[in-house]
Amino acid sequence: MAGLLPALRVLNVVTGILGFIPFAMENFGPPDSAASVIKFTVGLDVAGGLQNAGGDLPDVRLFNEGGEFLGIATDPGYVGDGSTAEIKVKHNNNNGQQAAYALFSANDNAICVASISITWPNGDQYGWVGDWGQACGGSWYYSNVFIKGSDYKPNCLWIDANGDQPQTGFQVHFPEFVSKDDQDPAPIKQDVSYYCNSGPPFKLYSERDPRGITFWTLRNGRKSKRQSSLAPPSRTVSSIHQRHQTQDHNITTRYNNTNNSTDNNNNISTTHPTAARFGDYLVLSDTPSHSALALCNSTTSVGPDFASAAERLFCRMSDKTLWPFCGDQAAEGFTEGCFDVDLQQLVVGGKVTRREGYAKVVSWGAGQGGGGKGEEWAGVSEGEMGVEGVGLKAF
Repeated sequence: MAGLLPALRVLNVVTGILGFIPFAMENFGPPDSAASVIKFTVGLDVAGGLQNAGGDLPDVRLFNEGGEFLGIATDPGYVGDGSTAEIKVKHNNNNGQQAAYALFSANDNAICVASISITWPNGDQYGWVGDWGQACGGSWYYSNVFIKGSDYKPNCLWIDANGDQPQTGFQVHFPEFVSKDDQDPAPIKQDVSYYCNSGPPFKLYSERDPRGITFWTLRNGRKSKRQSSLAPPSRTVSSIHQRHQTQDHNITTRYNNTNNSTDNNNNISTTHPTAARFGDYLVLSDTPSHSALALCNSTTSVGPDFASAAERLFCRMSDKTLWPFCGDQAAEGFTEGCFDVDLQQLVVGGKVTRREGYAKVVSWGAGQGGGGKGEEWAGVSEGEMGVEGVGLKAF
């Protein structure tokens, strides 16, 4: 129908396969003639539940297609777990140029970014999803938030400025990640490596307060890339900003005495101080795409312990070990132990491995965002569960 803005298809990646997902119009902010409007959605959609996915919104620096700086928004505020927040970035001299590149520089409180949308001054709209964080070697977790207008839940990418996460920011070249719905999607000519390793399309940063981007240019008639001039710094940058650089190590999944390592690109340290914050939390999910196996097999996943109803597997995130549910045929002959769904405990040799139950247990239903409880977990209560009177002993 004439006059209606077309929907967008946004490029995503799942297990190394590229595809498009729809972005409905409600994912975008209204246009402003002298500003770009950006919407952030962050992960772990649990009202009153898990902490640490929400936090300080990043500083945003915008650049045009030629790598010229357009404008900045610093210390834009806070966004809660599973919520969406809007940032308006005023363009210098009120110009309405297209903000083809965006650089997102984290502030001190970590967030896990599930999706981003941007509306340019002329009304053009673009989007990006957090799946690219996992694909390109960033620290990640499942988000449990839907892309509005779809049934798709992207993964989310962790960013932070104070050392809790390896990556302090990232850049996106938005035009490379969308296709208009009124057009046939153009054939995807590039592979995942192009988007992760070329620089301009998507790039992770680990330095303090990243301020410049890598952008495409033409040199002698051939496509090349250059570094932009540095944009202005943030007004406030943490004085305590220690990168916990360690040698990369390969964490393998241990399941029935076998190794199942399927590491992704990993150019950034895999040591995550944030991981310790999740020791008292457990996520139970019956969303089929939420794989405990994939979570345990990834050296860059960070977040709470995780149980998958679809796979009937449990991933203990502290050491990336995988365990079957108790009572399953797969558990027969598995002498090391199993995960008891009713107790919400890992049981080894007839003993629970935690002296106390998880401080918080959250159920994610397959058809629900916001931490809804699915049928698989109907008999499992949320919150702390003790183990008294069940005939098991804690280590």
